[in-house]
Amino acid sequence: MPIRITGLASGLDTEAIISALVSSYNYKTEKYKKAQTKLSWKQDAWKTLNTKIYSLYTSLDGLRFASGYNLKSTTVSDTTKATVTATSNAVNGTQKLNVLQVAQAGYLTGGKLDGTVTANTTLAELGYTGGDGKINLTLGDGTTKSITVNYLKEAGVNASYDETNKRIYVSSKETGVDNDFALTGGNTDGISALSKMGLNISSDATDATYQSYAKYYYDGYDITGGMTAGNITQNIKDAIDAYNNALDAYNKANAQNSNLSAAYGYASAYSAMQQALEKSGLSANEQKQLTKLLTMTATERTQSIIADDGTVYTKNSTDEDGNTIFSDGNGNYIQRVDTHTGSDGKTYQLNDDGTYTDGAKTYKISSEKDSSGNYYYVNTDDANDKITIQTTSEYYDATAREAGTGRYKITDASGNTYTEGENGVYTGSDGKTYRLDAANHQLIEVTVEDDGSTADVGGGKTVSYEDVNKEEITKTVYDRGTKRSDMSASSDALTELKEKTQTSQNLTDGELTSYLNTLTTNVNTVNTYESTQDTVLETSDPYSRESIVAAVKDAYENGYSSSAGADGVTAYINSIGSVIAQNKEDMAGYQETMDTHEVLSSIAAMENGAERDAAIADFETQVQMAKEVVAGNVADFNTDAKKIDGQDAIITLNGIEYTGSSNSFSINGLTITAQAVTGAGDENAVTITTQTDVQGIYDKIKDFLTQYNSLINEITSLYNAESASGYEPLTDDEKDAMSDTEIEKWEEKIKSALLRRDDSLESVMNAMTSAMSKGVEINGKTYYLSSFGIRTLGYLNAAENEQYAYHIDGDADDSSVSGNADKLMAAITSDPDTVITVMQELVTGLYNSIGDKMKATTLSSSYTVYNDKEMASEYSDYTDLIKKWEEKLEAQEDYWYEKFSAMETALTKLQSQTSSLTSMLGG
Repeated sequence: MPIRITGLASGLDTEAIISALVSSYNYKTEKYKKAQTKLSWKQDAWKTLNTKIYSLYTSLDGLRFASGYNLKSTTVSDTTKATVTATSNAVNGTQKLNVLQVAQAGYLTGGKLDGTVTANTTLAELGYTGGDGKINLTLGDGTTKSITVNYLKEAGVNASYDETNKRIYVSSKETGVDNDFALTGGNTDGISALSKMGLNISSDATDATYQSYAKYYYDGYDITGGMTAGNITQNIKDAIDAYNNALDAYNKANAQNSNLSAAYGYASAYSAMQQALEKSGLSANEQKQLTKLLTMTATERTQSIIADDGTVYTKNSTDEDGNTIFSDGNGNYIQRVDTHTGSDGKTYQLNDDGTYTDGAKTYKISSEKDSSGNYYYVNTDDANDKITIQTTSEYYDATAREAGTGRYKITDASGNTYTEGENGVYTGSDGKTYRLDAANHQLIEVTVEDDGSTADVGGGKTVSYEDVNKEEITKTVYDRGTKRSDMSASSDALTELKEKTQTSQNLTDGELTSYLNTLTTNVNTVNTYESTQDTVLETSDPYSRESIVAAVKDAYENGYSSSAGADGVTAYINSIGSVIAQNKEDMAGYQETMDTHEVLSSIAAMENGAERDAAIADFETQVQMAKEVVAGNVADFNTDAKKIDGQDAIITLNGIEYTGSSNSFSINGLTITAQAVTGAGDENAVTITTQTDVQGIYDKIKDFLTQYNSLINEITSLYNAESASGYEPLTDDEKDAMSDTEIEKWEEKIKSALLRRDDSLESVMNAMTSAMSKGVEINGKTYYLSSFGIRTLGYLNAAENEQYAYHIDGDADDSSVSGNADKLMAAITSDPDTVITVMQELVTGLYNSIGDKMKATTLSSSYTVYNDKEMASEYSDYTDLIKKWEEKLEAQEDYWYEKFSAMETALTKLQSQTSSLTSMLGG
């Protein structure tokens, strides 16, 4: 803004006069600025509150399931022997535990080295004069690494030198037999290197390792040496073949047993599913529909339609006429045509923004409902004009055909494409725009103006093309065929099927929910088994998943051993037990063969070729060396070194033995950590006692209510806030006249009332309180939170804005009800299942209610309970208005300053003339 010096000639306070003259413009500008500031504060208030609502929503997820409450506590009679924790799956009762062996890591203490040896001493200084010394590090799982003497620590064990004790220490990184190790020489230089480092010892692990190599020196792998040396190369190759054959057979038997073991659960679920469907009262096709719909998410159902035969069609695309195309995944498209009829009998079209129009009037959804529970649609121009709109859908077979668009695509010699738009301008795959010069077979780069006109780019790109590479663009057009009367929206179909099932079996709402939950669980089990693909077995294998599925279904429908239905399935399942047992016996033999030749496992996994041949040659060298060691021809051992072999932990629980590489075991919901050996027998056993953690369940419910109360109290307080009528955000001039404390109090008064009587806030509050006040029917009895001593204090007794908060009778932390009898703890102790079921249902209702409020709309984003999109749009509108009125204000100020400046100029000239005249007359 230019510097203005005014009033010099006239003596007038020009700025004050102009300020008064443009005050109406300034008022408008400040009005919109204040409104925008207030809206910004409201956005911040909603963001803060929405974060808390979303936090509650996410915390409710786990509480919708029984596993969220089935807490268990456990005690151990001697925690010096073992510690135990329990999950919700643990079984109540007392169990006996014996720790027979604790896991330990392999540990090698090297022989004492010369006193002059330091951490920087080289192998040469130790007396090692060999060349490429090879050391084999063999782990307890049979895998072997061949390393040079310089890379011991990097090979998979811990290694360090203690300069005080002059010894090298090597240990396995983890406990257990499979993590143990043995260091052996891979050649003469390797043995020499180990010896010089004090690490060449004779122990169970090293002796076994040398023997595992040496046996291939003899035909028939006779390590006693009673036989003559054989063809080592052939011995190794024969052993590799034996290993691979055993591995293939083991994997096949294991895959069969995996399928067969899982078949018990599958068969049971299949029988239960079929029996439930048979008593559902639904037709065969309806049963297929129900099993499909139960395993779909709510979102998937809203995006799908379903045929009578159970085929599900999902939204795929939209055709040129705006009809939605549905696909079943096999290219069979269904076309949908929606019609929307208002209660006034007119047909309304659904707009992209969710409104409906008959061409003359436009309606949007209201929060009100009519007597039938349908939402009203309100005229956007007349709030008193309300109708209800019903949607109907018709479905058709659709066939696709290709049609021309009258536009072209050109491909140049380099394979780049240029596609013609509706305005005749081509857009290239390089992102640039072009005009067509057909006469010269060229595309010339252009810029496109807002009005659609084009201008050549000077020095721009020019592309040549051949006519043969110019082709008309086609589009897919779907022809509407025969009307499909067997199609229905998936969400509507599920509702109808539920109602039929409930009516047919005369079920209460609670019984229907239980029935459907059980059916869903069985359907999921069946689908999971049937959809899991075999990766080892061929389909033709009698124990592939596909074969087992066919056998179970045949046993149910046609019978097995003269029995049909569930009995037939049971008879079939009983018959596979012997197969599993035989496979296990065979697998033990296969495993024995693999264990015998484990040292060759890495070579066995190699493809035929130079690398494999080299590995076999290297292995032959190790066989020769190992034979010499076993025969006693290499006596270079460090007798003052010692190796402690790694071992697994072994425990027994209720007489059953368990082995593991670590001291931690997870068994049937218990996590047991072995600490020290107890010894065998009941007299040495420690007892583990597991019981329902009633205090844990109580605390879980209390924590949920605490979070709920905090949020509902805040919502209530915000909704009932004192009015801030007459308070508006302050201008800079107004702030200058006030202290910081006064400004803070003023703004806080406005901010505290921003959500007062807010419709969205009221809707969330009503949804939450309604969900929590519902009853849950269990075995014919209806339970409320009050049934367990959980209640609100009501308007008369509750503190201000806390009338919706829940209190637990007997809660020592709540002075208002601490003196009452503790009904919740008593109920959890006597009947935890009922308490958990009631809490599940209420939490699920609350979760769904909040979730419904957080769904995306044209006015709000996902997981948002307020109209954030609408507010953002309003904020942007205010920005435009403020800019508009600031420009008007500046224009008016410029106008008046111009006028007053002209006046000042005239007065100055007049004063100059008067002064001159006075000077002439009397001066």
